Amino acid sequence: MASNLAFGSNENGYATVDEFYKSLMFQQIMDSDLNRNERDVMLVIFRKTIHYEKWRDRISMHWLSKAVGISDVTLRATLERLENKSLIDITRSTGGKSTSNKKYNEFKIHTYFINMVFKKWEGIKIENGFTVVREV
Repeated sequence: MASNLAFGSNENGYATVDEFYKSLMFQQIMDSDLNRNERDVMLVIFRKTIHYEKWRDRISMHWLSKAVGISDVTLRATLERLENKSLIDITRSTGGKSTSNKKYNEFKIHTYFINMVFKKWEGIKIENGFTVVREV
């Protein structure tokens, strides 16, 4: 099954994300120097975005805190640390704090992290004789 996610530009063509890329991203998250809460939040955001073939997704803070199993206060501190480490980007909804599961923030894995995994993925593919398909 072809992925809906691709890297690249109109000039250089595109490389399609495959399951190997997803497994490398999972491995990178697991091997990163993150505490348990940071790792668990990253894994949930990864699952809700790249694993489900989306660059970004809207997630309620209430749902995220329940999915990770931490309080809202701990979640906010964890998200701030992940943003400061350039691992995630958050587009916050307006209107202040809320425990409503109808109020969403938009989360995405930071471009720096995505590109770091892409470079590793591309290197391994080329080293092992695979072509990195660039569709124009």
